[in-house]
Amino acid sequence: MRLIVRENEKGFTLENFLREKAFSKRLIRIYKWQGEILVNGIKENVKRILQPGDAIDLILFETNFDVVPEEMNLDVCYEDEELLIVNKPPGLVVHPTKRYQSSTLANGIAAYFEKKGLKSLIRPINRLDKGTSGLVLFAKEPFMQYYLQIVKPMSKFYFAIVEGKMEGEGRIDLSIARKPQSGIERMVSKEGDRAITDYKVVKNSEKFSFLKVKIETGRTHQIRVHLSYIGHPIVGDTLYGSSDGYIKRHALHAYRVTFVHPLKEKSISIYSPLPEDIKNLLKLF
Repeated sequence: MRLIVRENEKGFTLENFLREKAFSKRLIRIYKWQGEILVNGIKENVKRILQPGDAIDLILFETNFDVVPEEMNLDVCYEDEELLIVNKPPGLVVHPTKRYQSSTLANGIAAYFEKKGLKSLIRPINRLDKGTSGLVLFAKEPFMQYYLQIVKPMSKFYFAIVEGKMEGEGRIDLSIARKPQSGIERMVSKEGDRAITDYKVVKNSEKFSFLKVKIETGRTHQIRVHLSYIGHPIVGDTLYGSSDGYIKRHALHAYRVTFVHPLKEKSISIYSPLPEDIKNLLKLF
């Protein structure tokens, strides 16, 4: 990762310069002790005084040893030096778990990085449920993961088809917690973490509604739990009350992410079109 010192940053120490760029103290330590921080190609102390035009290179000595590489046909939607965005098909788990220790999207990303000669840990910035399709972001640098999760989180948009007729738009502001005696299910609970889901009806019939959804928070199963709670479970979501006769998974697709790239200093918006199985559901309207 390379940063260039601008005229208005003259006289900053290296540490202050990085802090102004939203690097946390912990991140600076990671680059310092697990890699190198170079100024114009020379390893420097964080107290070094900077001048306009100085080139700051942050290098990490990593391998993707945490995930076993597995060749996979990835649908890459966007890539730069710090970030990779892929379109995940339904049925694919994002990251290895006790139940799914291989053949996950992360395994495919590890192979992709290895093929490109990129030595980086696998850092998903967002995660989608196994049955949810759409955009997943991976950070090649810890700074990008930290920035898009903590400093200035990205905006995430979904398409969903739900049971029942809905109209207009609304906001669901209900806390979500783990359901007792269940390792998977979540539920609305005052004891949980706050969760906010905004929705707008795009199309409806007496039996179904097609929604655009934006989430302000990222709780596990958030959209699925919220829509089920108000009486409109996502079609195909048998875990939260829907039948399974129309689609082989829940009809939820992460179709857009929008964020400000902290190094390029511009807004980026990436779009993923509706997959065929959800398009087919729309024919029922």
